[in-house]
Amino acid sequence: MSIFAHRKSYSETVEGRRRLLSRLKVLLIVFLAFELVAGLFLTASAVSSRAMEPSLAPGDRILSSPLVYGPLTILGKLPAPIKPERGDLILADPPYAARPGFFPALAESLVRFVTFQQLSLPKPGYSPALMGPFVERVVALPGDEIAMEDFVFKVRPEGQAHFLTEFELSGMRYDITKPKLPEGWTDSLPLSGSMAPRTLGKDEYFLAGDNRGASSDSRLWGPVGLDRFRGRIFLRYWPFKGFGRP
Repeated sequence: MSIFAHRKSYSETVEGRRRLLSRLKVLLIVFLAFELVAGLFLTASAVSSRAMEPSLAPGDRILSSPLVYGPLTILGKLPAPIKPERGDLILADPPYAARPGFFPALAESLVRFVTFQQLSLPKPGYSPALMGPFVERVVALPGDEIAMEDFVFKVRPEGQAHFLTEFELSGMRYDITKPKLPEGWTDSLPLSGSMAPRTLGKDEYFLAGDNRGASSDSRLWGPVGLDRFRGRIFLRYWPFKGFGRP
């Protein structure tokens, strides 16, 4: 056995570089295809809180479509082919959440891609529980007047004379969880179960969680515009016994 290392010829070196570049090219194409699908058509997410109980529970895996409400791209948010409706389940950013620039977002996507969504870049001071995105339900649309009594929203659609409950106006069937408030908890305190009537503006949507005592939503941070919508949730794929439309 020779004690000398084999020195590659020039042609072997060129061929090795060619194979490496070819593999990197394939990886780049796969990454761009993944980003296109996840950014425009299909995004998988995990529910991490009790805010949507009983509709969704912690650990549920869901699929949403960014394309429905207009995906967010490096060129800005694209036009929405479909307008949100009352009762829709969505992913949304709260109005105070800052969005990363193009290059940080690209680096984050690349890290998550090569680690099969297991790792993310460190973000000092960032907390998903505070910054979102959150799973929410659309309760009221622009122009609606909305109030709350005993944790149930009452909505008067623009141009109509009477209030109806959120369940009567929703195109989706769902239930809510009402908390048991501590003794002495008055209507003036947050999450009290009551809310004075307010009229939504031209591009204001009122969002709420189904678990009315464990949800960060428009009762705390106000209505949001369509630019804060990440996508419409259309499928729960795990656990398998809950497979279907949530």
